[in-house]
Parts: sequence; structure tokens; C-alpha cells
Amino acid sequence: MATLIDKYFSTNDLEAVEKTIKKAESSTSGEITVEIASQSRNWRRESLIHALVAAVVCGLVALYLTREENWGMYYNFTQTVLWGIIGFVVAYFGWGRFLKRRGRRQKAVWLRAMDRFHRLTPVRNLAGVLIFVSLDEDEAAIVVDEGMASKVPSEYWQTLRAALIDALRQSKHVEGIVRAIETVGGEMALHFPREDGDINELPDKPTIVD
Repeated sequence: MATLIDKYFSTNDLEAVEKTIKKAESSTSGEITVEIASQSRNWRRESLIHALVAAVVCGLVALYLTREENWGMYYNFTQTVLWGIIGFVVAYFGWGRFLKRRGRRQKAVWLRAMDRFHRLTPVRNLAGVLIFVSLDEDEAAIVVDEGMASKVPSEYWQTLRAALIDALRQSKHVEGIVRAIETVGGEMALHFPREDGDINELPDKPTIVD
């Protein structure tokens, strides 16, 4: 079964990202790594849970409003099911969009990126950068180690992230990631030029996150 990763990235695309990282790191002792996730939160499950709760509540309300009507059990059952279905549909398709509003998507992606960043092997000079892309949300996060954060202001990273997200929303996933890597690599070279005996501490190959 095809995934979002398969939809937006071919094998050649992932190899192009890897080659770009290798080239960017050839002039810096800093480390860049890219992780790509299909999604950062199970939005469908969350919407389904809310919809089921709404269905139960609507069904119970329908029973309560008709409690004094003596129209028989079949009528009561029909009304309960009907309003339960209405409640489910309205909540799933209406409230579900609200659950997935932009602010919540951004927060979910940022938290996932931070979790992934803390799983990485610490870089010696604290000059590591994680470029994290979450496809279902059309969002990205750039997590910067202390070394780079002390050299480059937060506004720089916010601008870079905004440019990457803009590329994602134009379905230019590979181009956006490659451009971000090249930009980060150039900035890293200014503050952390490559040193003799430098070793590769983070994977160059993009990591696909389940």
C-alpha cells in the first residue's frame, strides 16, 4: 500500500537529499540530518473518538427529549440511531477540521520534531541541525543544537522554516528540503568550518519516521 512518503518521494529524490547533505557538510564540522514523517499525530483516530462521543450524546439527548412520548420502543430506537448518526457525521467532518487547525498541526509537528531531536546522537561541537518534515500536516520544524543557536538568531530559523513550509504546500517537497539543507550548510560553514579529522556523526541518508 502506497504511503505519503511514496507519493512525494522517489528513491532518486531521497538520494538527492542525501547527496546534498554530504556536499553541505563537506565544508563544515556541523551536522545536518533530515527526517520525514507521514504524520505527527493520528488525526483520524482523534476525530473518530470525538465523533463517537458526539453520536452517543446526540442519541441520549434524543431519548431524553422524547421521554414523555408513548410512541413505542421502535420509534425511540430509530430516533436514537438517527440522531446518533447525525451527531457522528457533523462531529467527524465539522469538528474534525477544527481539531486539525493550523495551530494544533504546528504544535504536533514541533513536539514530534523535538522528540526525534533528543533521540539523535549528541554532536561534539553542539552544531547539529534537524530538518523535520511531516507530510500529512504540510508542516516542518527545524531544531537547532545549542552551538548553532548561540551563533544564529531565532529569526533566521523561522524564516528558513517558513520557506520550507511554503515549498511543501506547493508540492515542491524535494526542492524545499534541498534548498533548506544548502542554506543551513552555508551558514554552518561560516561559524563551524570543517576541521581536520572531522567525522560524520549524524546520518546523511534521510530517516523515514513511522
